[in-house]
Amino acid sequence: MGLMKFENPENQFINIRATLSPFKENSKPFRIIDAYIDGNLLYLQIEYRKSCSGTDYFEFFGGDLFLNEQGVESREARLFIKGSGESCSLISETKTIDIRPLASLEQRDAMVLLYIGGWRTNMIYVFVPFTD
Repeated sequence: MGLMKFENPENQFINIRATLSPFKENSKPFRIIDAYIDGNLLYLQIEYRKSCSGTDYFEFFGGDLFLNEQGVESREARLFIKGSGESCSLISETKTIDIRPLASLEQRDAMVLLYIGGWRTNMIYVFVPFTD
């Protein structure tokens, strides 16, 4: 897996494609410095200790859809970093994540509130359809 780059229909490169799955344990520690959503992409600026071998694997998971206290469709989401046991330099980089799988529906203006583990505020994601 590793750092994968996909080309998406919006002609931008992404590092990670979100998946709906139970959360994994034992992620490498990291800190989210900044986060924002633009269209169907989540940009996470993170700080973490890179593996000395340079081999770190990134995954982004979304949990089950639920209604919060206000009746808004919501979903927990988390970044997972797996690397070899050794850690070297502390680095800061931005990961671009395709979050379309986290939408409540793949239709224009479908909204879901994302609770992103490690980020201080919830984020509203509104699905944006694209044309070829």
